[in-house]
Amino acid sequence: MKAITKTNQTILIICGPTSSGKTSLALSIASSLRSTKCCGNLTPPRSVNILSADSRQIYKGLDIVTGKDIPRDLPQGIRYFGLDLVEPNQPFNLSDYVNYSQKMINKSFIQSIPLIIVGGTGLYLQAITSDLLNVHVPSNPSLRLDLEKLDLQSLQSRLSKLNPHKFASLNNSDLHNPRRLIRAIEIFSSQQKTLPLSSSPSVIPAEAGIHPMSTAFSSSNVIASFGTSNRGNLTPPNFLWVGLKVDKVIQKSQINHRVIDRLENGAVEEVKNIIKKYPDLHLPIYTSLGVKQILQFLHHEISQETLVDLWTASEVDYARRQMVWFKKQSSIFWYDKSEVDKSLSQKLAEIYTK
Repeated sequence: MKAITKTNQTILIICGPTSSGKTSLALSIASSLRSTKCCGNLTPPRSVNILSADSRQIYKGLDIVTGKDIPRDLPQGIRYFGLDLVEPNQPFNLSDYVNYSQKMINKSFIQSIPLIIVGGTGLYLQAITSDLLNVHVPSNPSLRLDLEKLDLQSLQSRLSKLNPHKFASLNNSDLHNPRRLIRAIEIFSSQQKTLPLSSSPSVIPAEAGIHPMSTAFSSSNVIASFGTSNRGNLTPPNFLWVGLKVDKVIQKSQINHRVIDRLENGAVEEVKNIIKKYPDLHLPIYTSLGVKQILQFLHHEISQETLVDLWTASEVDYARRQMVWFKKQSSIFWYDKSEVDKSLSQKLAEIYTK
């Protein structure tokens, strides 16, 4: 038998809103890859790597709240990466994630191990598959310290005056997120220092480096640009995007049940414990969905029933915003969650054998 080798540098990206079954599909594809039925006359890979693209699951703690629903005993030969990378009080930005993911991609290719990337943080996925120049703009601690003293309206006004184009491009969520406004000001300030006075900041389109994918999953049709740092002589990978969508009524019901399950499994106690260890409520981990509502419950501001309703509503709204973002990415080939079965997993696994 012929073995699957690193000449097939294909990476499957599974994306979609929360509660759409992304992790389950990734694990099913990985299991199919490890099966002799998948590969025909090719020897199945000795292992399969799965890389998470979730901006809250990179933090240790809050496993229940953030839904780190990875089986404790993964099937033999399947390894999951991208979780619990740093402590909640350690800085970790988009550039850090890109550096980490590039190393994982390089390592997987060098070792001839198929890699699947799965997650719902669109910016992480876009940064991995695109040449986003501002990803590696370093933070400016002194500037951030000054900006953190400003209220939301002042930050909006500052960015609007500095970079009207960027300000106009922000969606409602970004406009009301102080961290993202501060980062946008930081990036613009850095560009002004490094560009000639006659130049204007480069505008990186949302679709940069991402190309439409054929329904036949032809890897030659989906070649995305990829950051060159730390890549040596490796050929840029072929990123193949698959998205999962869910009927809105079904999705809300599933999210509601998941919220209840997380509460029954100790989500409130988990938040209590993380507060004791990391009392600074301004840390990014405390922006995780559900935490705000649990804090209200702990402060006796809302009942448990209201906690369930508000947490569910925040997850549903987040899923809506995720879909708004993903629908702008023309490279994604969509499947309804109801269509996901073993045959689809096997079909997607065959991408790595082409």
